[in-house]
Amino acid sequence: MIFLPSARYVAACEVLARSSLVLASLASPVANAETSNSLLDDSTLNMRIESEWAVLTKDASTQKLQLMIEPELETEIGEDASVTTIIRLRTDAKDNLSPGDHSQVELREFYLDTAIKDSIVILGKQQVVWGKSDGLKVLDIVNPQNFREFILDDFDQSRIPLWTVNAEIPINDVTLQLLLIPDQTYHEFATPGSSYQFTSPVIIPPTPASANVQIKPTITPDKVLQDADAGFRLSTFTHGWDLTFNYLYHYDDTPVLFRTINISASGPIINITPQYKRTHLIGGTFSNTFGDLTLRGELGYLTDKYISTINTLDTDGVVKTGEFKYVLGFDWYGFTDTLLSTQIFQTYLNKHETGMIQQQLNTQITFLIKQDYMNETLHAEILVLHDINYEDGMLRFKLTYEYNDEINIYVGADIFYGNEDGLFGQFNETDRVVSGVVVGF
Repeated sequence: MIFLPSARYVAACEVLARSSLVLASLASPVANAETSNSLLDDSTLNMRIESEWAVLTKDASTQKLQLMIEPELETEIGEDASVTTIIRLRTDAKDNLSPGDHSQVELREFYLDTAIKDSIVILGKQQVVWGKSDGLKVLDIVNPQNFREFILDDFDQSRIPLWTVNAEIPINDVTLQLLLIPDQTYHEFATPGSSYQFTSPVIIPPTPASANVQIKPTITPDKVLQDADAGFRLSTFTHGWDLTFNYLYHYDDTPVLFRTINISASGPIINITPQYKRTHLIGGTFSNTFGDLTLRGELGYLTDKYISTINTLDTDGVVKTGEFKYVLGFDWYGFTDTLLSTQIFQTYLNKHETGMIQQQLNTQITFLIKQDYMNETLHAEILVLHDINYEDGMLRFKLTYEYNDEINIYVGADIFYGNEDGLFGQFNETDRVVSGVVVGF
């Protein structure tokens, strides 16, 4: 089958191509030959260009036809400091993932990285990664996430960078990381009518069909310093173990759906008022290697978690509880050019009442197989995520060929199965086949 891109897609590609050429020219010595001692002479420009095509298996229709260009400019300032600027230019000719917003230009990251004696300070818009579990998150919640493609995007691409003060200070054998985040940016959910709009009752509490539901404006924190997130991490290496202790005082990136019910002559009137609420995250990570086996884990406790309830006698429609969650992972490299990995995720609510839309104990497991071929230029990957409680899950297949150091070509598939009320089963109709090219230089 020969793919012929639409006129709108071609036009958007031309615009993005011109933009990237302009950025490239800024870093080129030819563009500034007379100012060889300027800041641009100490700059490095990297470019990442990705084109991806996704086709739904149910009707062979195109779900996504996207071109993304991410220029990254790093400028040295003196001997111990640099400024990094990353811009994202993205266009999707099909406009199914973000209806009405098929072209986007954003300042992705912009930060100063400097050394003060033995410490490192990073100031600006950036990502902070705590924990690196596959598929699902326990501690990696410093930055909110864009769910326009559910969890199918790589986390590096779906995390939303925040304006942050980030300092790492060595203290003997321990490194102390301090965070101050005066940025009130939260999760971005898929828009109504898009492919990955949330419909599961695990996330959206159901309401009676006859009810008049009124959604009030979201109550959002708006004080820069008083409402800032703050936290720290202690990390060390001892007796073969990588260990961290993490603490974050923050607003949960998902709004709490407070509810009131009024009875009128025409039926019940349900008022929903979304509001962001603070919580304390206390947790840690550990990992060690035993021959071909790596053991790793993360655990975290949220002190104030609000879970919606369908109990009509509950006055505000939510139950406040603590939430404990952990992931335990095993990575085995016993076969040549092969990784076998499995994880178990569990979430436990220490207070549970009848009607809560989340079960008290929820268990999910993952299996990952990676295999390299052809002198590590061909990579095959299979990832399975399964929810034991709801008997639903997701399968991901991906085959990547490294054509050379700059070009990767890939094909894959994303398949959902199981109970439509589950986190994964709600997307049963969005199974897809994907293909793409990534160019980096």
